[in-house]
Amino acid sequence: MEKAQFFHYKTQETFLHKVPAWIKILLIITLAAAAFYLPAKICLAAYPILILFSIFALHFRPSEVWADAKPIIAYIFLLYFATILLNLANHFSQIVYPVSSWSEVYGGMSRIFIPNLTYLPLLAHLSLSLEITSIFYRTTSHGQFKDGFATIESFITRKDQATLSDTLALALSFIPRISTFWERLNRAWLSRGGRDSIFKALSLFPKLFHVAMREGYEKSLAIQNRSL
Repeated sequence: MEKAQFFHYKTQETFLHKVPAWIKILLIITLAAAAFYLPAKICLAAYPILILFSIFALHFRPSEVWADAKPIIAYIFLLYFATILLNLANHFSQIVYPVSSWSEVYGGMSRIFIPNLTYLPLLAHLSLSLEITSIFYRTTSHGQFKDGFATIESFITRKDQATLSDTLALALSFIPRISTFWERLNRAWLSRGGRDSIFKALSLFPKLFHVAMREGYEKSLAIQNRSL
């Protein structure tokens, strides 16, 4: 079975796939932005509902839902790691030398690993916004994004030619393309006996940047040639 990739279009015949692209573009902008203004409790309740909706109504595989949720999982670990560092710094900054009691030093160590719940509203907003974006990415192809932007641009400019639609569609399509580039580099790394480590990230990220920039440059040249 093909491995699920981040924000990749999924061919289906659901009702959302058939919605005109320009409507979906306006919806994704409106709903993804609105997710940051909703109360955190509503975001936490809506997030699992959207996941169930995407699985049962839009026929997404659980692996695809998981692939799109990975950035949030990584962000949670990043915030938790930052919390530990801040707790460590606060803990040792409160210790006055000479130490009156070693139990005072070690007694507060257990509190260092307690997560900072003040980040919970931010995580709730990000999770809901990302899930909304994921649903629209998986139900809208690159060509549909291009046609949708062309429709919106023609309506605004009142001109038949939509010169910005290619550029805007290319910018949106770059997010899933970066995921594809990373998967290729990761497979090449593992096939050569490499292991998952910090060294892998330090080695592959410059290559990922190079491949992404080259792809963007070649795509921009193709767009310019078509416009001539």
